[in-house]
Amino acid sequence: LCFRQSGSSFHVFDQGQFAKEVLPKYFKHNNMASFVRQLNMYGFRKVVHIEQGGLVKPEKDDTEFQHPYFIRGQEHLLENIKRKVTSVSS
Repeated sequence: LCFRQSGSSFHVFDQGQFAKEVLPKYFKHNNMASFVRQLNMYGFRKVVHIEQGGLVKPEKDDTEFQHPYFIRGQEHLLENIKRKVTSVSS
C-alpha cells in the first residue's frame, strides 16, 4: 500500500500480499474483490491514467483508488465519506 505523493489516492501494489496480510487485520475476510466492492460502496473509484487511455491494463497487482474526500492531511473531510444509499423503486 502506498499513497500518491499528492496524497489524493492510494496504490495497492501487490494485491495477494495485501489481501493476506492487511485485510484480515481490519476486516473479517481476506478477499480483495470484497474489499474493492466495499470501496465502491463508499464512493472510491479506480484511477485510470490518461497515458494508458483506459485500454492498456496496468500490472494486475497494481491498483490505484481515489475519493474526493480522501486526502492526506485533511482528516476533517473523512466524515463526508459515507456509504451510498440505494433506492428501491416500488
